[in-house]
Amino acid sequence: MIKPFLGLNIHNFSIGCPNLKLCYPVLNILSIIAENVIFIKSCLLIKELMRLQSIFYSIFFIAASIFVSQVLNAQTFTVSGTKLLDAKGNEFVIRGVNNPHSWHYEQSMKWLSQLAELNVNCVRIVWQSNDKPSQLKKVIKNCVALQMIPMIELHNATGDTTTQKLLEMAAYFARPAVKKVLLHYEKYLLINIANEWGDHNTTAEHWKENYTKAIAILRNAGYKTTLVIDAPGWGQNIYAVKKYGKELLESDPEKNLLFDIHMYYSWNDAEKIDKELQKTHDLSIPLIVGEFGYDFDKGFNNLKCRVDHTVILRKCHELQIGYIPWMWTGNNKENAWLDLAELRGKNELTWWGRQIFETEYGIRRNALKASVFDEETE
Repeated sequence: MIKPFLGLNIHNFSIGCPNLKLCYPVLNILSIIAENVIFIKSCLLIKELMRLQSIFYSIFFIAASIFVSQVLNAQTFTVSGTKLLDAKGNEFVIRGVNNPHSWHYEQSMKWLSQLAELNVNCVRIVWQSNDKPSQLKKVIKNCVALQMIPMIELHNATGDTTTQKLLEMAAYFARPAVKKVLLHYEKYLLINIANEWGDHNTTAEHWKENYTKAIAILRNAGYKTTLVIDAPGWGQNIYAVKKYGKELLESDPEKNLLFDIHMYYSWNDAEKIDKELQKTHDLSIPLIVGEFGYDFDKGFNNLKCRVDHTVILRKCHELQIGYIPWMWTGNNKENAWLDLAELRGKNELTWWGRQIFETEYGIRRNALKASVFDEETE
């Protein structure tokens, strides 16, 4: 049987061939050649597609391996979405305490062991730029030895609104003597550039622009770890964080920022606490509550604070947001109601301390150590 040539019946083609029967063998050969050419081309096409597929998978697995390697071999804390990850790439949820090392250095050093016994996993170190780097080294070394993550914060700029002051705080971390200490412990370290820089008149734009400069100073100094950025408005303006947090995060060369909101009189509405923490979380902005108080004396206190701390504890537990109440002990007389412990005589937790450590969502029951301290995963 004579096969169609490229789908055409050769019986329809007699032009150019006086004896059609003599042409049949030639046409059969041409038909076979054509079919083989098409088959070969199909094979080559399939082979090329397979080659491209192989290249794609190779690139994909190399990229994935690099990503996993970076996470598993990270040298510092990082952020991923709303999560804070330690240097081993594992989630770390802060359950910490503010400790006044700058104001009560010797006593605060002794208090560290008490914090560790209460299962605290992070210490927000109250510090100032005129304190000695050698002393800071001792604080950090002790925190690490007790398996608590040290977060240094500079208190000099509290309530200040000037660019100069904020950049002075950033420049402190670039000092050679300070860098030598901090970079040595950077694997364990969080850096809170400035406590509560920016008052209630500080605009979100002013906050963003100046922190962009401050972040650049630390990155240029060689720090790669997570930088903690306090909200403006004495730390209480979460709207600035929601508006510009993502932009600040993207502008950071390391893409490694953790935002810090403080909750006092601006947060007396319990519903606001629940809603705003949820909204910020839904925006994938990494956040902690780095200071907060409670409803002391029905708001008749120096801060006019009526914060429902139970909502903070519950919501932070629900969303796995870090929290750090103010503060262990050593407040002045008008702020003494915020002491978590009474160590001047009774040597015990205050009512405030029992709320933070002993309740359902408190530190003692829920805090987990950072995996950088887990020898089994070394």
